Amino acid sequence: MQDSFSLDEWVLADRKSTYLVRVTGKRHRLDLLPGDVLVVDKNLPLKKDRLAVLVVKGKFRIDLVSEEFLRCHEPLSGDFIWGMVRLVVRELK
Repeated sequence: MQDSFSLDEWVLADRKSTYLVRVTGKRHRLDLLPGDVLVVDKNLPLKKDRLAVLVVKGKFRIDLVSEEFLRCHEPLSGDFIWGMVRLVVRELK
């Protein structure tokens, strides 16, 4: 068993590329609730069917990286994957 554990070292493994994003609306399909905090790393490799922050038509969106998005996104029109979600933090009430 480990002697000590640093939560911020675990959550913020790469401080230069990690961002915290708060969810504002319900996303039942993704099991996200308002107030959830996403730990997003912009340096993680893209993975299909993983949760990500996408930019679609210039607007941020939280969704799974689909085969269709990978095939059809148009970076020149402003569609791209902003970062991959590493963790979801939820306050228990």
